[in-house]
Amino acid sequence: MKRVNFLFLIMTLIGMSLIASSMAKEPETVPKKSENLGKEKVLIEPFGKEVIYGKASYYNEDWNGRTTANMEIFDSNLLTCASPNLPFNTLLEVTNLSNNKTVIIRVNDRGPYKMDKNGKVLKPLIPHPKRVLDLSKQAFKVLSDLDVGVINIKYEIVG
Repeated sequence: MKRVNFLFLIMTLIGMSLIASSMAKEPETVPKKSENLGKEKVLIEPFGKEVIYGKASYYNEDWNGRTTANMEIFDSNLLTCASPNLPFNTLLEVTNLSNNKTVIIRVNDRGPYKMDKNGKVLKPLIPHPKRVLDLSKQAFKVLSDLDVGVINIKYEIVG
């Protein structure tokens, strides 16, 4: 009987130590960590908040009225963008790094894609080597003068 009680005590202590170790919490302030994922740089802020850095441009007028990847009709006056991998309808806060202007936009298309020298999208589709987002004309206007063409941005998912 003593042997059974001793084994029960040992098993209980092992179980309690496993439970206690699995319940250990990480500190609330996690140091910043940077990862390079090809053309964009991801900065993981405290509390797991991701900030993506890269370049953005905007759709030219030829795209106005065409169907986007999520089957909407593209309207250059709306605050939307193309992202190669974010889910449709994701809301992003985009900041122009040169002037700190920000805008909230919604993902409704795929891209940006690599283009030939005439501005035609190459097929098969190849992700653009430098840009991480293509913004609608209106979204780009909020952040910068259209004459600039390409801007350095950061974005984070807000919804």
